[in-house]
Amino acid sequence: MSTELEAEVITGDPAAFGRFIRLHDRRFRGVAWSVVRDAHRTDDVMQTAYEKAFRAIGTYDGAAALTTWLHSIVYRTALDNLRYEGRRRHEDVDDLSDVIAIRPDAAAHAVGRMEMDAVMEGLNPGDRAALMLTAGLGFSYDEAAEILDERRGTVASRVSRARARISRWEQS
Repeated sequence: MSTELEAEVITGDPAAFGRFIRLHDRRFRGVAWSVVRDAHRTDDVMQTAYEKAFRAIGTYDGAAALTTWLHSIVYRTALDNLRYEGRRRHEDVDDLSDVIAIRPDAAAHAVGRMEMDAVMEGLNPGDRAALMLTAGLGFSYDEAAEILDERRGTVASRVSRARARISRWEQS
């Protein structure tokens, strides 16, 4: 990441903001996805979060890294989306019989994926986000705590709960 690019972003330069977003979009999207668990809703969250961030760039005080500041906006926007839009479940596989007809060995994979999706869906959104930030995106517990606006110990507890639930699923 270029500190020159960050300086341009902080001044409110729309082109620099766009370059910065393109550079980090995949990681920001990972946080949104971990909360809302739906591709269309993730797109909505990202649009809203980027608009919020661009409008609020003048309030960025440099206390945290610019990426950390943006991750926290994405996370809060995703939580808002859960609160205001309600939860809808969309299956990736409409009809398992279609999968079996195409590739019989794919059925076991599809069932396993659906089971894992159900385990992840059953996690509290905060637990999913903490797991995504630390295990998925490689943030330290301290960085994740800053993004989630929680204590380090709370993040550690969330990650531990999520890992325990996944471990129980793997053992079953």
